Amino acid sequence: MSQRDRESITDSDPHGLLFGPSDEDGFFDDEHTGPLPRVHRVTRRERPNKRGQHAARRHNRGVFLIMALLLAAVLAVATWLVVLPIYHYLNPSDYSGTGSGTVIVEVHTNDTAGDIGNELHDKGVVASVQAFTDAAKNDPRSQNIQPGSYRLREHMSAESALALMLDPASRVNADVVVTEGATTLDVLDRLTAEPCGDKAPASAVCGPGLDATAVKKALGNVKALGLPTDYTVAGKTPGSVEGFLYPATYYFAENTSPAAALQQMISQFTDAARRTDFTAAAQANHVTPYEQLIIASIAQAEAKYPEDYGKVARVILNRLAAKRPLQIDATSAYAYKLEGLDPSKQIYHLAKGPYNTYTHDGLPPTPIGNPGADAMAGAATPDKGNWLYYVNKDADGHLFFTHSETDFEQAVQQCITHHWGCG
Repeated sequence: MSQRDRESITDSDPHGLLFGPSDEDGFFDDEHTGPLPRVHRVTRRERPNKRGQHAARRHNRGVFLIMALLLAAVLAVATWLVVLPIYHYLNPSDYSGTGSGTVIVEVHTNDTAGDIGNELHDKGVVASVQAFTDAAKNDPRSQNIQPGSYRLREHMSAESALALMLDPASRVNADVVVTEGATTLDVLDRLTAEPCGDKAPASAVCGPGLDATAVKKALGNVKALGLPTDYTVAGKTPGSVEGFLYPATYYFAENTSPAAALQQMISQFTDAARRTDFTAAAQANHVTPYEQLIIASIAQAEAKYPEDYGKVARVILNRLAAKRPLQIDATSAYAYKLEGLDPSKQIYHLAKGPYNTYTHDGLPPTPIGNPGADAMAGAATPDKGNWLYYVNKDADGHLFFTHSETDFEQAVQQCITHHWGCG
């Protein structure tokens, strides 16, 4: 390269070549010898839409504000649903002391500690459900709380409320006790009896105090009570609910209707019959399920001990097969009860009507009471034997069974002589 060429390269502004004119050089400098750059006019469409930009900024700020509010709401809900329950679980509200006033609370069958706690909290007895469940968890005796009504106080500490529920004196005794062999008349008395106080004697009859007229009406409307469909008389519903009011202790909540109370007893009977195959067993005994229930009720009334139920049932079946009258005192006694008479003061073979099995062949028209599980089992699986007679053989009420009429007459005489309940 020549010296001149080097000078021409040096004289030119390399900075300007690469980066354009500097700020020191005016755009319209007189020394600018080249042609002026062409000015490009910006159309309205190409101009920035400042109003749109402002609107976009406002929209973004609105979205941000909404998101912030939503986040605050989520945090508030999370605090309400998670944090506060955890806090109250760890620090449950609780009253102090034994409270004041009187509050009746109800415990239902299969209630958990939580269920009871809800009832207590709703009635104003305890400050929180958690306080009661914690107290119950710490006291194994809480598992012994029975269904029923309890007389407590307002604003009690959870421990005090639990202690009072475990005290038998606080329980309002309104249970209906259906004993084995009890009749519908007995059930009527117990359903209409008033609740017993804590000072009532053990022999007192207690109940929920249902209206007597309403209970009698429910007892008479047998079809509405829903008896098991296998238990019929000539294809029709029996005319009496006798035999289906299963012996047990029942608690009926406040405002329970008479029909609902009776249906609960019938439901218990249905469950018991299903557990023991009572209905199916009738076919093997050559009787209907309803006839077998009648036999069970007679066995319940005639025998005192479970080991005799199956034998009494066998005597009944043997006498039916032999076409002989049953000649059973308990059926006549039932007839007198229906008339409102004291059976112990009556002569059994003179009773009027179809329940007199001295003068009427076959079974009585209905059960004569409500048999329990053992009597039902005895009727469903009667003992094997050819017995036709039985009579008390000792003062305790054990029975003597025989096929011989002569042996029976001698046993009856011995029973009378020793005052074992004969004659």
